[in-house]
Amino acid sequence: MANSAIYNGITPDLYSNLRGKLSAAGIELEGTNGRVSKQGVTADYAYDEASQTLQINNVQVAFPASMMFSPDKIIQKINEAVRGAGGQIA
Repeated sequence: MANSAIYNGITPDLYSNLRGKLSAAGIELEGTNGRVSKQGVTADYAYDEASQTLQINNVQVAFPASMMFSPDKIIQKINEAVRGAGGQIA
């Protein structure tokens, strides 16, 4: 079960685009690092502009989200958004 992921090739423009895509899915990334928590889904994130990497760590899913999602499903959704924005999965 995956609960973390690293993405490469995340330029500042791509990160901005990705934040918009994830926001539409209810995942708000504010700034370059922090913790998201919404409806039972929590995760830590860190964007490094110099290395153009984005790390998503400690994805956890509790009630009520656990009725529909697992950490794997959340990572898959983020993977789709990263690919859609033009990034790469490390």
